[in-house]
Amino acid sequence: MNISQDIQNIKEKLIQRRRDFHQYPESGWIEYRTSAIIAELLTEWGYQVYVSKDVCKDASRMGVPSPDVLRYHENRAIQEGVQASWVEQMEGGFTGAVGVLKLDKPGPVIALRFDIDSNDLTESTSPDHRAVQEGFQSQHAGMMHACGHDGHAAIGLGVAEILAKYKEQLSGEIRLLFQPAEEGSRGAKAMVDAGWLEGVDYFFSGHIAFKSKTIGEIVAAVGGFLATSKINVSFTGRAAHAGAEPEKGKNALLVPQGRLCRGR
Repeated sequence: MNISQDIQNIKEKLIQRRRDFHQYPESGWIEYRTSAIIAELLTEWGYQVYVSKDVCKDASRMGVPSPDVLRYHENRAIQEGVQASWVEQMEGGFTGAVGVLKLDKPGPVIALRFDIDSNDLTESTSPDHRAVQEGFQSQHAGMMHACGHDGHAAIGLGVAEILAKYKEQLSGEIRLLFQPAEEGSRGAKAMVDAGWLEGVDYFFSGHIAFKSKTIGEIVAAVGGFLATSKINVSFTGRAAHAGAEPEKGKNALLVPQGRLCRGR
């Protein structure tokens, strides 16, 4: 086993995959193309692959786009070259993928998580921008991999390929969790509620270049990271004429302009 050499052998593939994901970014719950590519490769390498409602619990998903928006991005993913059969399984915003290796030798259950969604940002078109210079800038208006998840997805696939190569020498069970909708803190809960951390003995995740710009350096946070809580809220109002009978109205439009606080 020579992991360092194995990594060097797939280095160019990792770069090309990362740049491909960067060129076709997809934000939360519309990562159809990204998820389909991941699912196809995991299948090729012999993983037991889970997609659709097996990946995320429906009732725990938050901030899912409208059906019209989802259909648009489903069709776009197919037009951009992924197999329609994968996209059809993910209809309705059930993106993400999980690959499982159940090994012959007894051992611990290990989960590794990689987020895959992009940010809702427009990438620079400046000729000085490296992605422009080398031809892999975002092709999707208003979407950009500005937080490194294109690299996370590529790293996850690299890990998957190497683990599959050495599966006869490994033990226990390995779960590779390719998580949708990380931005906005939405996708993790839906995966947890779907049961993917049940029985897990060791859990690993990470982030590219957090407080470090040295290749090969690992930075560990002391005291953990900040997190957020998300809730879905619906407001119901009653219309009334602002000049004639304002006291009879309940203007729900004003509520989002204020601050919602949750007491203890």
